[in-house]
Amino acid sequence: MDWIRTNVSALAFAVVALLFAIPFAALKGEAEEWRVAVTWTGWGLTVGGGTQVHLETLLWDGDRGQVAMQEVPNEAPQIGPDEPIYLPGQPLFMVAALGVLAGVLARILASVKSRPMVSAVAAFVAAGALALGLRGVLRRFDPPPYDEAMSAVPAVGFWLAVGILALLGVGNAIGAYRLRRRGEALK
Repeated sequence: MDWIRTNVSALAFAVVALLFAIPFAALKGEAEEWRVAVTWTGWGLTVGGGTQVHLETLLWDGDRGQVAMQEVPNEAPQIGPDEPIYLPGQPLFMVAALGVLAGVLARILASVKSRPMVSAVAAFVAAGALALGLRGVLRRFDPPPYDEAMSAVPAVGFWLAVGILALLGVGNAIGAYRLRRRGEALK
């Protein structure tokens, strides 16, 4: 049980780091004859990576014998601009990534007394940077520059990462407070 208590924070920060591999933001649009979703992973928002485009359109479905929405095959021509779209939140996503790294390294580098406070600060800084960074990304598409049918939304990776970081921040702040109160009581 002691191993879990001392390592749970670092493991949770590592999970948040892994969440950067799934979509954090999406630009979605829909009409009668097509659906499109352009997604950015947390890692792509941090280092300026490209997007993943998913396009569905009305195509003949031989199995059903009718026209139905189907994913456009990978052989389809590139849709959208050739260069990545500039997203203004990248510096804040870098700060968030450094906050997550600081949370992982707090287990190794911080003393036992300061570890909960370092982890709490790292979690709150990372969550705040993610929220502000995503706000910048979403504002880039508000109002949508390409089509009124498009809307920018946060994706599941963002919500999971911010939720875990908020829990880490609150939990470590409570742990730091308890540790401080215990130290004062011993004096």
